[in-house]
Amino acid sequence: MKQIRVYLFTVSIIVTGWFISMMYLNWWDMFSDTWPISITMVFGSFIAGATAEGGGAVAFPVFTKLFGIEPHDAKVFSFMIQSFGMTMAGLFIYLRKIKVLWNVVFTALTFGLPGLVCGALFLQLPNPYPKLVFSFIAGVFGVFLIYNRWFIRFSPVTEFRFTCKTDYLLIGSTAFIGGMVSSVIGVGIDMLTFILLTLLYGINEKISTPTTVIIMGLLSLGGFFYHGVVAADIPADVWRYWMSCVPIVIFGAPLGAWVCSKIKRDQLLYLLLFLIAIDAGSTLWLIPITGTRLLILSLALLITSSIFISLLYNRTRFLAGRNDSNQN
Repeated sequence: MKQIRVYLFTVSIIVTGWFISMMYLNWWDMFSDTWPISITMVFGSFIAGATAEGGGAVAFPVFTKLFGIEPHDAKVFSFMIQSFGMTMAGLFIYLRKIKVLWNVVFTALTFGLPGLVCGALFLQLPNPYPKLVFSFIAGVFGVFLIYNRWFIRFSPVTEFRFTCKTDYLLIGSTAFIGGMVSSVIGVGIDMLTFILLTLLYGINEKISTPTTVIIMGLLSLGGFFYHGVVAADIPADVWRYWMSCVPIVIFGAPLGAWVCSKIKRDQLLYLLLFLIAIDAGSTLWLIPITGTRLLILSLALLITSSIFISLLYNRTRFLAGRNDSNQN
């Protein structure tokens, strides 16, 4: 009961603040224009709490491809809405005592936040490259999900300890790159960290998912602060989009986290793969792939494949060593 009271108290504060702000700004008529965005985030917030993709994984492609919103605005909105939705999912995860790798969370944020700032300052991609980056990262994530579920067999690990400097280097560098990717598309650190934890270290998906949900939620707070206070580049329309979705995501994301803890992973896996396939198809349909873009994508694929194979090789050694230690 104490857990429920804490959650409801937090929700009541957010809803009260939202209602007072709406009254002061008199933005009630905005719903006649923003209702498609609100409906999008009903689904997006659920995905944010239930998976390692984040709410931006729904918001970014829908906003940029279906609604014609600029990638910068879609990215900023992703940070803003995840700051509330995914942090509320994180609060729910904490109160429900769902297993989380807190040492990974703290390490990832230590490196992910500087990566986010560096990406925001120095990684400015013109259209349509942010859309291509998102589709590429989501595609890699989808390939990993398929491989990890149907082509590899292992006994999942439920604990993670930093046993050497290499562990810090791997988690830190992945988080830094993930922070830079997130600075472009609003998500990324969650998917990349999830891949590293499950592919290299063999962490159970039921543990790596809530871990990455908390990482993305807290990183989004940093992204929201940067764009809202430091850069001060949030357009008025994005504030309206955000206000139209706040009372939705504070319930949708925790609901997703709860469902994730209850259902079988295959049920959610099929849904994720379906969304990734739609995004990939829409990218190929809507964005012309010129020679330059094809070259860039080919290089990215080559680099990613090399990293993927390296992780597989090291994972085999890691699991073999773990098995030997267990036998001894």
